[in-house]
Formats: sequence, C-alpha cells, structure tokens
Amino acid sequence: MSSNASGWGLYRLRQSLIRAAADVGQLPGMHSIAEPFYRRYFKRPCRRGNLYYGIFESYDEALAQAEQLSSASLPASYDVEGAALKYRAQLETLRTCDYPALYWLREIIEAGGRKVFDLGGHLGLAYYGYSKYLSYPHDLRWRVHDLPQVMAAGRSLASERGCSGSLQFVESPSDADDADVLISAGALQYLNYRLPALIQRLRKPPRHVIFNLTPLHDSKSFFTLQNLGIAICPYRIDHASTLFDEMRNLGYKVRDHWTLADRRIRIPFAEAYSVDHYHGCYLELAPP
Repeated sequence: MSSNASGWGLYRLRQSLIRAAADVGQLPGMHSIAEPFYRRYFKRPCRRGNLYYGIFESYDEALAQAEQLSSASLPASYDVEGAALKYRAQLETLRTCDYPALYWLREIIEAGGRKVFDLGGHLGLAYYGYSKYLSYPHDLRWRVHDLPQVMAAGRSLASERGCSGSLQFVESPSDADDADVLISAGALQYLNYRLPALIQRLRKPPRHVIFNLTPLHDSKSFFTLQNLGIAICPYRIDHASTLFDEMRNLGYKVRDHWTLADRRIRIPFAEAYSVDHYHGCYLELAPP
C-alpha cells in the first residue's frame, strides 16, 4: 500500500472515530464521557481538513478558549509562517466556487471598475487566479489586506512576479475606502469585526461587494473554534438573514446569491449549530 493510501486510510479512520464520539455524546449521560476525548483530540494539529469545537457568544470568548487549547505546535493565531504557505499551490488554479465571483468581477471591470480591495486576500490568490481569465487594464489597482506575515510573503511574491505596481498589500481594512469593489473569499469568518461594521465606518463605501466561501446559519449567530492544522482560531458563523438585512439597511441590493453545497460544518456535541452549506453573494450599492 502506498504512503498516500495509508495516510488517507488513517484519516478516514480518525474521522469515523470523531463522528462516533460526537454521536455517542448525544446519548443521555454520555456527553461528559465523549466530550473530553474529543477535546484532547482537537488540541492536536489536524492533518487533513478542519476540525471544529465549542459554541461561543463572542470573538473574545472564543479566543480565550483557543488560547487555553493552544500549544507551540498549534498556536491561537493564524499569523504564523505556515499561513503564508498554506494555499500557495492554489495560485495557478480556480475552484468551481470561484466562478460566480469571477463573472461579476469581470462585469465590474468592464464597466470601468479599477480599484479592488481584497479583504483577507492572502498572497493575492484571487488576483493571480483570475488573471488567467481576465485581461487586467493597465491602471488596475488591486489592494490586499491580510495578516502581517502573509502580506510580507505576498509582497515578496509580487516583486518576484513583477506585478507590484498593480498588486499592493495594505495595513488597514479602512483602505477599502473609495474602492470600486470589495471582495472577500473565505475570510469573513476569521475577522474580529463584521462586514457591515466595516462598510459603515468607511467614508466612501465600495459600490460593489462580493463575498464567497462564507458559512452562514439559518437561525443563529455564534462562534466556534477551527483547528486548521497550523493554528486554532475563532470562527464566526453569522445569521444569514441578519447579515443580508444589515447590508440592505446600508443601501446594498443583492444582485446574486449562490450556495456551496459541498462545504459544510458539523460541530460535535452541538448538532443544532451545524452549517449545511456555505454562501457567496454579490451586492451593489443602490444610487442615492
């Protein structure tokens, strides 16, 4: 048996044990036995996929628990060297879930949009990935905001590839001010602030907002913890209707909304907090 096949078999076995522990924990009197077993397992670096644990009312409460569970090999912060390397293999590829966002971004650029603010854009993954399908105008300005170590690696990569003029890395989310479009793919859930709060404090909010790969719940708003293999981080799950209502109150109209059925979350011992699919959305600011 190859090492890859063996590793996959062990992963499947571990996942089966985790599901069994969670299922047993739902039985009367068994939660107190199964939960410590899962908690000990959760404290180890996750080798494949992600693990989730706990329900928390606030980011600070989740962070405090993450710090208790953290270790030298699994810190309570995503601002680590491994984060800059985690998705580098995706620089030249797009996932199926990226295509709706790509479609709308092309429409915006063709209509004259030149200032893109990429919130949580990592090394510039969207910039590089979309460039295979879009002809970027010479005056395009693509700004990325992410964690310090990730942005440092992103600047070095942009310099190597000769695109530092159009791809820039900025220190504050407030640099979204005066952007034509704000995009965020898989990042809103890691922030200690919400998208409507950021929009509200901008002097000139972006006309277009595209978010993707975002977990939303049908009836609840809460935090859990995510074990990414390189860190344990607070993980936000917003209430879908509340998020869309707040964006509408800020003047945005939903132009498109898609769901990602292959992305889901099951939090052991908290079945009512499961997320059945992730979301993507394009919103446009209505004229005054």
